[in-house]
Amino acid sequence: MVSNSAEHSRVDHLTEPQELCLKQAWTYLLQLWGTSVDGEKVFKDAQGGTPAPVSPAKKKNKSLFSKLQASYSGGETAGSDEDEQVGYRPDLIRETLKDVEPEAIKDGFWNMLRMDYPDNQLLRFLRARKWNTNKAVTMFARSMHWRVKENHPDEILNGGERAAFDEDKKGIIKNLELQKTVIPGRDMDGRPIVLCRAHLHSPKDQTEAELKDYAVLVIEQARLFLKDSVDTATILFDLSGFSLSNMDYTPVKFLITCFEAHYPESLGHLIIHKAPWVFQPIWNIIKNWLDPVVASKVLFTKVNEDLLKYISADQLPKYLGGSNEIDLDHYHKPDAANDVKMEDHETAKLIMEKRQQLIAKFIEATVHWIEADSKEESQRFLEEKLGISAQISHNYLELDPYVRSRSACDTNGILKM
Repeated sequence: MVSNSAEHSRVDHLTEPQELCLKQAWTYLLQLWGTSVDGEKVFKDAQGGTPAPVSPAKKKNKSLFSKLQASYSGGETAGSDEDEQVGYRPDLIRETLKDVEPEAIKDGFWNMLRMDYPDNQLLRFLRARKWNTNKAVTMFARSMHWRVKENHPDEILNGGERAAFDEDKKGIIKNLELQKTVIPGRDMDGRPIVLCRAHLHSPKDQTEAELKDYAVLVIEQARLFLKDSVDTATILFDLSGFSLSNMDYTPVKFLITCFEAHYPESLGHLIIHKAPWVFQPIWNIIKNWLDPVVASKVLFTKVNEDLLKYISADQLPKYLGGSNEIDLDHYHKPDAANDVKMEDHETAKLIMEKRQQLIAKFIEATVHWIEADSKEESQRFLEEKLGISAQISHNYLELDPYVRSRSACDTNGILKM
């Protein structure tokens, strides 16, 4: 059986079956990009020489969650139970991305990485689909379609909070000024904490489109805190003062879909704090929408002292019983003076050229790794890939201030990249 533990399925700690799955996924992706790679070996069973499913699944009826996700993705849910692993299918990604140029997908993939290593980003999708390569690749393709053609999260992140003011997006501005969702620090495992103060939400304050863009902005900002060693976040829903007037199922559905379909394996804990009695029937509805993996990460806390089991006092805002001095009463509008490097297009171009060179080296090493004739050769190219991955991650640190507008997390010093 292929283990589904994230702790033991990093790119440098894979079992042989897991590494085979990753090689298969890269074969699909590289061939989509027009890179010549012989992936025949990784799609053949070692004994029989026939296509071998990695983790065949039994067909069963779609869950309520699957139907919910389908309604938000415009079609079949990514990696649904009906998608059987049937061996190598050359057009698997192309079928999903028929209206997107391969070069746009390539750019989208490398742009989305931030501090992630390329292999570990693909591994999120493989773990989410229990190492069924075809399901994982289909899920990944649908997520890339969402990023490139639908919600454009990279543009939302790079435009940042300043773009909301420049474009007069009143609903996003309202949420920013309320500081409805903030990142005050990290939990005891080093995960960034996304604190959502539910009593500040009013459905009439923003349009559905503005709410989605705001949610994506927060998620992508939280991703900036992730590193190769800490690659999940903790979401803390503070329900102090929550009433039925704050309830809005639309963003809840959108967030569930985001974390399951587009940011898989990115959630460490989901803490629901001080839920009032009126929340119980609401929770009875929501919990049926959750993927079982997400549902297993939900924790309920009743009093502030309970939070100290997961978050140290210096990282927890004062109003929740901690000693964190974060100012939740005053929001400072982003200043263009913080983004002066974004006007330096020449330096940005030089850093991007270096990035493209590193990407080309990574792809070349990946081809050799896939085509390796021995375990020793495969390991040598894997180590080369890891070295280049670290350089690509560092390159993003150099590039970041030239392409991304500074957020409140940058200017208040909470985000240290």
